Amino acid sequence: MTGGTFMNQTSQQPGLKEKQSHGTRLFPCAYYHFSNLSYRLRVRHHWHEEVEVVYLQHGSYKLDINMEPYGTDQECFLFLNSGELHSLRSVSVEFDEQAIVFSPSMLLFHNYDSIDELILLPLAQNKLTFPRFLDQTSPFFPAFRSCYQQISRIFLKSNGTLVTGEQILTDNVIAQLQIKAGILQLIGILMEAGLMRQSPGSESQKITAIKTVLSYITEHYQEKLYVQDLASQINMNEQYFCRFFKRSIGKTPIDYINDYRLNKVIRLLETGDAPVTEVCLECGFNNMGNFQRLFKRKTGTTPLQYRKLYLARKSE
Repeated sequence: MTGGTFMNQTSQQPGLKEKQSHGTRLFPCAYYHFSNLSYRLRVRHHWHEEVEVVYLQHGSYKLDINMEPYGTDQECFLFLNSGELHSLRSVSVEFDEQAIVFSPSMLLFHNYDSIDELILLPLAQNKLTFPRFLDQTSPFFPAFRSCYQQISRIFLKSNGTLVTGEQILTDNVIAQLQIKAGILQLIGILMEAGLMRQSPGSESQKITAIKTVLSYITEHYQEKLYVQDLASQINMNEQYFCRFFKRSIGKTPIDYINDYRLNKVIRLLETGDAPVTEVCLECGFNNMGNFQRLFKRKTGTTPLQYRKLYLARKSE
């Protein structure tokens, strides 16, 4: 699960689609690892074309995938197929979450053999999909975990390891070959277990609708937003839309917008030195008093204090 925000935080909807690339153009595969940070992990709703294989080694988590809630406090693997709308947050302070994100097209062979025809091409076309979870009740879990851990070790120990933001990647060709072979082995284990499945087809109208609204918020959060504007994006009346949004996301539209803006504020406080007033306005808040109140409710401190504490922790 990529794009983590610490602190508290498609039909192809471009605003909600994750903008960062995973890996490089020639090797679109990256590794992520988050564990025992100062704050709980929170990844907001987003989607991407790549497949994501998440290893929840320990900790308690709540997830939302295509508007379906999940929870787990057991060691397991979570699979996110191309285009699936998802969010994740750690319930426990102690946690260990790893992710390998890759484009299925990188696995294709050029001679188009039976493996391509029956497995890899359908996977690249999102016609063959991964299961939702793999846990310790499966006899295939130990082999899958061992292979996954080997891939993570290659990412971390190769001579060409690069760290870009939150992602770890490699430009070492031998390491890339080993990683590619490892991913193929993971797929082979799931195929042997009979867990790979045919895609159910196009996503539901409800998922498409919520992606449309969340994308609109992503594109326009710096502007003044009204619930009526959001409802009009999917041709709903305001009252019905509010109930629909709350059922889908677990928050009211206004609470979601405020939380999204606050996460943007937190990122700017951590990465820049702009005055708090400027950050407040840039992120769509036009009332300083209301902003300060919401920020303190979320973080337990003021924006200036938060920046000082963050810089102090960073320098330790």
